[in-house]
Amino acid sequence: MSGKTGYMRYFPKDTCYPNQQDAMDKIHASLINKEIILFEGACGTGKTLSALAPSLNVAKQLQKTVIIATNVHQQMVQFINEAREIKQTNELKAVVLKGKATMCPSETDYEECRLKRENTFELMETERELILKKQEMKSAFENYKKSKDTALIALRDALSKELDVAEEKSKELRKRSCDYLYEVLRYDGEAFRQWLFEDVRSPEEVNEYAVQKGMCGYELLKRELKNAELVICNFHHVLNSDIFMTVLNWLEKEPQDVIVIFDEAHNIESAARSHSSITITEHTLEKAIAEIEANLDQMPDGGIHNLLKMLNNVMKDIYNSRFKFGERERVGRHWYDMRISDPYERNDMVGGKFLKLAKDAGFGDEPEIQKVLSEASAFGAMLDENYREQYKKGLTGVLKRSHIKYAADFLSSYLVLSNNLNYYPVLNVRRDMNDEIYGRIELFTCIPKNVTEPLFDSVFSAVLMSATLRPFDMVKSTLGISRTTCELSYATSFPEDRRLTLSVSVPPLFAKTRDDPQTLQAIEEVLFDAVEQSQGNVIIFFQSSFEARRYYSKLDSRVDAPVFLDEVGVSSQEVREDFFRVGEAGGKAVLVSYLWGTLSEGIDYRDGRGRTVIIVGVGYPALNDRMNAVESAYDHTFGYGAGWEFAVQVPTIRKIRQAMGRVVRSPVDYGVRILLDGRFTTEAPRKFGKFSVFEMFPEDERDEFIDVEPEKVKYSLMNFFQDNAE
Repeated sequence: MSGKTGYMRYFPKDTCYPNQQDAMDKIHASLINKEIILFEGACGTGKTLSALAPSLNVAKQLQKTVIIATNVHQQMVQFINEAREIKQTNELKAVVLKGKATMCPSETDYEECRLKRENTFELMETERELILKKQEMKSAFENYKKSKDTALIALRDALSKELDVAEEKSKELRKRSCDYLYEVLRYDGEAFRQWLFEDVRSPEEVNEYAVQKGMCGYELLKRELKNAELVICNFHHVLNSDIFMTVLNWLEKEPQDVIVIFDEAHNIESAARSHSSITITEHTLEKAIAEIEANLDQMPDGGIHNLLKMLNNVMKDIYNSRFKFGERERVGRHWYDMRISDPYERNDMVGGKFLKLAKDAGFGDEPEIQKVLSEASAFGAMLDENYREQYKKGLTGVLKRSHIKYAADFLSSYLVLSNNLNYYPVLNVRRDMNDEIYGRIELFTCIPKNVTEPLFDSVFSAVLMSATLRPFDMVKSTLGISRTTCELSYATSFPEDRRLTLSVSVPPLFAKTRDDPQTLQAIEEVLFDAVEQSQGNVIIFFQSSFEARRYYSKLDSRVDAPVFLDEVGVSSQEVREDFFRVGEAGGKAVLVSYLWGTLSEGIDYRDGRGRTVIIVGVGYPALNDRMNAVESAYDHTFGYGAGWEFAVQVPTIRKIRQAMGRVVRSPVDYGVRILLDGRFTTEAPRKFGKFSVFEMFPEDERDEFIDVEPEKVKYSLMNFFQDNAE
């Protein structure tokens, strides 16, 4: 144990970065007061420990559990490493949790796993009964030998028959149970508990331990979660309400018993959106219709069969009639969006056409349809229970699910929400394995406060941390945070002469002007000059994957260094590692990527891994119908103009700031950030008015922007690297 006291006992470093002590003091006080902490700190300035040390101390004092979550794999690895450092001087019990799908040795889905669990527990109980019956038989036989009482023979025969039945039951249950869980249940767990908490074990280490003993690592971890003081996990363990409640049950805690730390918290909104959108495919509707037809004699006579056939026909009619010339041929294996509702007006085509058909078919108004759907859902729930029982008893080899219930519940929600401005209905199409096109209706959530607001209302406290979290008011509005907040923001404290930020005055790269020959020539020359003068690896983020591919061929043929392209369909991890190897060996390579790809944030390009990062253009996301719907929802909720700022402008600037933060990761690191577009320059507000983005950056960051003419970039880099050469 170290001699440190208070929260500093959980701080494993000898010294703090500047501002780190201040951050920990304020976070500690705010946690005690059950506040929500919004914490922005520059890249590489120790945010994780700043949040973790006071959280662990408060949790220890108040019998809470700390949950730290991220959506970035590399951050998960960092959490494990930092927890291991803390563990060296503290009796910290930490568990690293991954999803069942990544840890299950037999790769069964959730529902099948649940039923196999029930059978396994029943098998264990049956085997206990077998032991007791065998003991009774032995006792009856011994008593008969002593007393010669013939009644004991009848008892023995009855017990023998019961034993045969139990053994047959045990044999059948064994076929439908989980061998891995069976071994876990037979295992006393003490040896695993000691091994688990001796260190901070990764999920891979737990799986390796479990497989060697014929057990399930996921089930082993679940049993020990209640003993954990720190849980390291993914966003979905917290943002999915069902999964979160399951995790809390394993912890034997209520929401008010946990402190949640979100890393890369600027991504919470988009992650939460994926947990609140709902879909149904044409194939699912067809299965529901077939299931109804197979159960017509039992179904309530409400017309659900006709309603689902109408919905399926409406879906097919709309996508078949809306294909433009050549569009059908472009549909591939990925979902392809087709508009069925104006993103601003929300006049849903599917819902409108469906309700008209339903009315023509003799159905009344929407409440009457909802009654039919409710009855169908209840019938589907009964079928689900029957299917589970059949699978449990071995009457079927495959676990079936009621498509009736899913379809009825989807349609019920869709009719209520499809014209709600917070939701946007989309019709998607793609090709199946037989190359046939089929459809899917999706109810896309624009503002996922229905996920985040209840979460932040219920937990004891939470820390939202990121290098790009500001503006805080927007975070509170979009996530529905109404509790008292502590708002902390710390600029980088690394030596200013170790970094250079250039805003290059090339013409703005608007879609209609970025192909101008003079503009193209200016960009190419800046890129070539920057690569040539950079003393180490260069990362270039373009506005789109298309732009990245276009410039990749130019760079690959002209620069005197290996050029790597990050593109869809190729492992970005392999590309990244190959790129890193060149820089770490003291060489120079170029990585060509795009702003909305996976390499612009959450990746540590420290030291030789990256010396220069270039952002080409402002890089707004594609303004498709979904983005327009999100923008419209924000306008409706927060006032006209908020949509563009909340949905497009701020997320884009955050992406750019994240990309800029890939270099200069420590006080001894150094590097150059180049913003290649006139809209970034200090003169942009005067020159380009509302199209300028200069003032969207925090003041402390934009104070470092140095305007440079394109032809002067090479001299700026030459001087900087000469001054910082090691």
